[in-house]
Amino acid sequence: MMTRKTRFAIIGLLVFLGIFLLVWLWMFLRSRGETPEAEVFSPEPKADEIVENIPALSEQRREQEQQTRTQASGPTAVAKLFVERYGSYSNEAQFANLSDLLPVMTDDFAERTRAFLQEAVAPETPYGVTTRAVTVEVKSLDETAGAAVVSLQTQREIAEGSTQNRRVEYQQIRLELRREAGIWKVHSAQWL
Repeated sequence: MMTRKTRFAIIGLLVFLGIFLLVWLWMFLRSRGETPEAEVFSPEPKADEIVENIPALSEQRREQEQQTRTQASGPTAVAKLFVERYGSYSNEAQFANLSDLLPVMTDDFAERTRAFLQEAVAPETPYGVTTRAVTVEVKSLDETAGAAVVSLQTQREIAEGSTQNRRVEYQQIRLELRREAGIWKVHSAQWL
């Protein structure tokens, strides 16, 4: 049995905790009802004030710059996506990285890749490579001929024997692209 002192101590502690919880709940609900102070914004400068501070480009030069960026972005985007898939490999995937890329290859390159896939044998020991494009540089671009050469610096993480045995290498790859029916396709890929 509990002594009278122990009972009073337990009851006192429960009353204290109850009061503490009520005060905490009251403060919590009160703080939720408060609205944050409105932020004060300074007026923005008028459009004509902004234009005065920026040197004007001629309309022709601006259009030329935009056209150059647009033209280069097509081969650049295709090259980056292609290389990251092309250079990534797992012996468990049975060369799926290459067969998945056949639609973005020219007919000639796709034919050479199919011939490789017919003869290729995956190694039995665990082996995998994950490739990421680090930099992309358009070496040449001829819109009228529909041809481009793109060089990419890649980071390749190689796991050999087990996933714990990893190393990182940097390797460059050179792609030749052709535009067929308005779509950029890879005509050749050469690791350097």
